[in-house]
Amino acid sequence: MSGQLRPSRQVSVDERIQVVLAVLKGELSLAEAARRRGVSSATVGNWRDRFVDAGRAGMDRSLPGPDGGQSQTEQRLRRECEQLKFALAEATV
Repeated sequence: MSGQLRPSRQVSVDERIQVVLAVLKGELSLAEAARRRGVSSATVGNWRDRFVDAGRAGMDRSLPGPDGGQSQTEQRLRRECEQLKFALAEATV
């Protein structure tokens, strides 16, 4: 296992989001972000891809009603996602 990196601890969701946003903003390369978190570049790339795909899926959905039948957690996560998408859009413009 000499060529593989193993994280000494799990990387929290909040930390992953911060890493992904830094990569998307161009503040960190995939390689640098991976080194800082003790994971592979492919792992950071997967985080980035999942983040973007989830944002895209959120944009495609049209939910009925004022809350779309969502739980409080889902509503909070959707608000967070919207804030992150807005931040990403600002960073890329």
